[in-house]
Amino acid sequence: MGVLFMRVKKGIRLRIYPNKEQRTLLNKTLGCCRFMYNKMLEEHIRVYAQLKDDKAALYSHKYKTTKQYKQEYPFLKEVDAKALQTETRHLFAA
Repeated sequence: MGVLFMRVKKGIRLRIYPNKEQRTLLNKTLGCCRFMYNKMLEEHIRVYAQLKDDKAALYSHKYKTTKQYKQEYPFLKEVDAKALQTETRHLFAA
């Protein structure tokens, strides 16, 4: 007779009520994260199209960092850096 293992998933539903200033910062952060993800994805697609035949060059290519994107787009400096770095990890994981 085998042993049955059950995995129970639990979640917490939480509702927040941010004030006007917090709402503005949340919207800026989410917008900048979306912008950053899309810009990085665009760069990855462009680099892949150029280097798809040369696998060594493709794997050794250095992509732009969050710091370089902040220099190019100053509005990204207004939001939390960790949120933008998380988008970089999400793109590489995808």
